[in-house]
Amino acid sequence: LPEQLDAFRRAGTLSAAAEYLHLAQPSLSLSMQKLEDELGVPLFDRHKNRLELNDTGMLASEYAARILDSENEMERHIRSYDRSLHTLTIGSCAPGPLMKLLPQATGTFSDMTISSAIEPEDLLLQKLRDSEYQLAVLPFPADPDEFYCRRYITEQLYLSVNNFHPAASYHSIKFRQMDGQNFIMYAQVGIWETVVRSKMPHARFLKQEDLDAVSEITGRSDLPSFSSSITLQELPQRKNGHINIPFSDKEASITFYIACAKRAPQNILHFLKDAGA
Repeated sequence: LPEQLDAFRRAGTLSAAAEYLHLAQPSLSLSMQKLEDELGVPLFDRHKNRLELNDTGMLASEYAARILDSENEMERHIRSYDRSLHTLTIGSCAPGPLMKLLPQATGTFSDMTISSAIEPEDLLLQKLRDSEYQLAVLPFPADPDEFYCRRYITEQLYLSVNNFHPAASYHSIKFRQMDGQNFIMYAQVGIWETVVRSKMPHARFLKQEDLDAVSEITGRSDLPSFSSSITLQELPQRKNGHINIPFSDKEASITFYIACAKRAPQNILHFLKDAGA
């Protein structure tokens, strides 16, 4: 009945609500009458060939909408919790921390399917709240009133160039020195894209969807690209034939944190504790 009352409020007419609910109009009319009988109050003003909610009916329809929202939220959280028993979902604002975190998670949760994605930090927090992610990697500590959070790893951004690039002899470099140049960049770098675009507004970024393609293209091109303290450690091939120079700007170093919801299962909480710095 809450679904039918809410549908009537949204549709505005009995015939439109019946069509939306895939019900015969007389059946819906009987349901509305039954609801009035159960509540013991009139919910509708009846006119010739027309039915409309009265003030009491409008209040009842607002409660119906809340009930439906609560039911939908209950179903979503129950399904998310059941999925969390079989699948570990990890969201991150950058790919580097995942290179470290995923092998750790695979070793700990060997009987579970592990999935991951790169998304903006505000979306990560919302999906953590909604149990769409069990763990999230963020560039800041999460609110301790909502989440458990641990410091995880710091990543340093590097400029990657060949031996013939003018910056090849530098021991460090600033973003402003490279502003205006063309770069090859992996498309899924998350928050690092925000950093380099804001610090080098006149640069052009030739994005590649495949990480192996980035290595292959940079190996055959004079264009600079990016590496990091994590990628240089996890992907040694990024060093081949290239010089990696750290950016000295403060924005070129990000400390990442791992967070989970306070209602997370115990195995997630234990993993967070062990994985944190």
